[in-house]
Amino acid sequence: MKFWKIKAIKAGTIKTTIGDTIRYKSLDVPLEINSWFVAADAGEHKLKRGVMNRRNFIKTSGILMILSGLINRASGNEILDKQNGETQKFDKEIKMKHKCKITVLKRECYTDLQEQYLANPKAGKCEFFEDGQEFIVDNNDFFRMMHGKFCSEAWDCISRYVYAALQGGSIMDGWSKDEKVMITCCNDGTRPVIFKLERIDY
Repeated sequence: MKFWKIKAIKAGTIKTTIGDTIRYKSLDVPLEINSWFVAADAGEHKLKRGVMNRRNFIKTSGILMILSGLINRASGNEILDKQNGETQKFDKEIKMKHKCKITVLKRECYTDLQEQYLANPKAGKCEFFEDGQEFIVDNNDFFRMMHGKFCSEAWDCISRYVYAALQGGSIMDGWSKDEKVMITCCNDGTRPVIFKLERIDY
């Protein structure tokens, strides 16, 4: 919708103060020099909206500006709400914490290798851990190396994966069925201990 102020009127055309030429087929109301009128566009058409004096023009344009402001405000609120929703979602992700659960699945023992290579051929299974034993590790436990409750050699083998779990990382994406779970072991070749590492989100 556009507003024009009339500068000159000739048969079938109106000259506006900004230089537009409006062609019309018919008029609903008479037009006068310096009066205002409103129409959909500049082209050949019937001027259906008629004449607007200065007072009505100012009133109408003011209403349109208010409506435009309300629409823009509503659109802005919608965008802001969406941004707030994304921010809240992001904050929730940031605040999520993680622990790591370590489970001793089983202790292996290769007696043939022990008999062939060890100074004590009857060493047997690892005596530090027990099958089914569980540990819940948080940041405090990690940086204090489990407070002496874990075998140092085994901890050296698995601590990097425990740290990844505590940071919310994928322990074994693409290899395990669940990226939060990893099956690993210590480095004792004749009696390895098999561990399950599991990231816990809370």
